[in-house]
Amino acid sequence: MFTKDKIKAIGYSYLLFIGIGLVLATIIGAIDTFLVVDYYKIPSLLNHDVLKSIKALTDNGFYIMFIAAFFAPTVEETMFRLWLSFDPKHIAISFSAILTYLAFGLKDLFHVNLKAITIILSFIVISLVAYRVLRDKHPKEYLDRFIPIRVMGSISAILFGLVHIANFAPINTTIWFLYPIYVLPQVVLGYLIVFLRLKHGFIYGLGLHILVNFIAVLMKI
Repeated sequence: MFTKDKIKAIGYSYLLFIGIGLVLATIIGAIDTFLVVDYYKIPSLLNHDVLKSIKALTDNGFYIMFIAAFFAPTVEETMFRLWLSFDPKHIAISFSAILTYLAFGLKDLFHVNLKAITIILSFIVISLVAYRVLRDKHPKEYLDRFIPIRVMGSISAILFGLVHIANFAPINTTIWFLYPIYVLPQVVLGYLIVFLRLKHGFIYGLGLHILVNFIAVLMKI
């Protein structure tokens, strides 16, 4: 249920993300200029276009906004944060989303063809099978006993950040050790979303993710 205080929490989290992000942007900018460009003589990593893969699908501003600001955050939150409730249904859906993404990717979902149907059906079938396996196993009791939720939340936030290294593809192996620094803003965002997800619920973490992406995309298109 939406409440004024919970919606405010999204706004405060966004402002905190911007504040920390500005500090990180300054540090990352210095590393990019003095180490990557001046020392290694490699083109700046900050010139990459994070919307490149989406623009390859469409040049329509509305669809770019929909995919980047709404669809992508929903998919990412389903994979990285939905399961943090340890509810069998949520774990099954997250597991299915991850497996389906690894097997097929997502770009074909935006075409009406056999592969799009295959992706959707695979997601549904895997979710149902996974739920059938998990529903009587009580995963929450097991996970609560052996793995603190804060640890699982940290794993979620860090993996979420590291996945965004793909935005810098192709990866230059000479400076492979610097890429994690470039995704520190995403790691911070991951932690803020985990906080909202655990304290207020999945929809509020998703709300922050959508807000961040929406404003970022709005400034680029």
